[in-house]
Amino acid sequence: MSEPSSAALPAPSRREGWWVLAATTWVQVLCSGGMLLVPTLAPQMAAAFGVPTGWVGLQVSLLYGVAMLASLQSAVLARRLGGCRASQLAMALVMGGCLMALIGTPLALLATTLLLGLAYGVTSPAAAELLSRFTPPERRNLVYSIKQTGVPLGGVLAGLMAPPLAAIWNWQAAFLAVGVACLATLAVLQPRRERWDASRDASVRMQGAGSLGVLRRYRAMRWLGATGFCLSAAQLSLLSFAVAYMVEELLLSLVLAGAVVSLVHVAGVTGRLVWGALADRLGGSLPVLFGLAGVIAVIFFLLAVLGTAVPTWVTLILMVLAGGTAVAWNGVYLGEVARRCEPGEVGEATAAVLVLTYMGVLVGPALFSLIVWLSGSYAVGFLLPTVTGALAVFCLLRCVRSDGLAASAG
Repeated sequence: MSEPSSAALPAPSRREGWWVLAATTWVQVLCSGGMLLVPTLAPQMAAAFGVPTGWVGLQVSLLYGVAMLASLQSAVLARRLGGCRASQLAMALVMGGCLMALIGTPLALLATTLLLGLAYGVTSPAAAELLSRFTPPERRNLVYSIKQTGVPLGGVLAGLMAPPLAAIWNWQAAFLAVGVACLATLAVLQPRRERWDASRDASVRMQGAGSLGVLRRYRAMRWLGATGFCLSAAQLSLLSFAVAYMVEELLLSLVLAGAVVSLVHVAGVTGRLVWGALADRLGGSLPVLFGLAGVIAVIFFLLAVLGTAVPTWVTLILMVLAGGTAVAWNGVYLGEVARRCEPGEVGEATAAVLVLTYMGVLVGPALFSLIVWLSGSYAVGFLLPTVTGALAVFCLLRCVRSDGLAASAG
């Protein structure tokens, strides 16, 4: 089946565009929430699976590794099946992962991790395939930012739903709830599938390097991918170690530290919306990305240098501000990726830069752990996101320069 020409496809209505945004955001919420069930229920699940709690924590790294590998071919899958069908597939994978977890064995936990990682790798390219067709260019950054709020909202969903369900019934109840929600979402999407997937192209074939071909073809996209690597390393450094830092060095209670982390997530959601709207108002996302990368470097430098030398409330304000920047760049970033592509390449380009972004997710926390182990201080560890924030500015400068060289060559 060849891809229909744009003239052959009906013009998307504004109302349909909002339906697409709502659906892709909700799919992102369920994927993110499903991913975070194991870390949220770590003590109960470690006991149930017969493994140390620390081993359960390794599940997150493995999950992102699977998502990174899945991203190599997920854009081709989204083009072959269509963004709606690929989103339904992601829901089926999350549902399967939740059902596997109910078995309660280490092997089942591995299967859950693999299925959830595959789902997470499929979700963003599938959403990009839909949003690129149903979003007007003047609202691109805000729409992508709204969609990306699904990631921290998934964390909020897991944090608010899973512990109470585990307390009232058992940990399996949380996985059942997410699985049922995925099944319902899959069914609700079905009536929209024919219209939303009208541009699917069944003739597209998978290639050895997958979506990485985009990085080979476009030098500027390589630097944009490197920017995502740096910013994701900063983001996961904050989210992975914020609680440990507040409890062990600021001497806060676990409950208070958890409340501050919730504020960090809320700041991330709010920031994604604000920065997306600002980018649309400015008519471009690069100035916003430059500003965010620079502010990220400054905030983490202040956290590293000031540490416990200032009143605790000052440090907590800095951490919330870090949430509003280091957890809030994603939507504007993906909007910039979409801006640089032809409509048919958006899913492929999104998948390509996400491969590098997921690498940052894996490398950032590991390097942070090494710094803490060598220095004995979480505050010193915040020098890592300071450096990656500064490197993100450098990568963006190289991206702009690559644009200039391409224009000169043209």
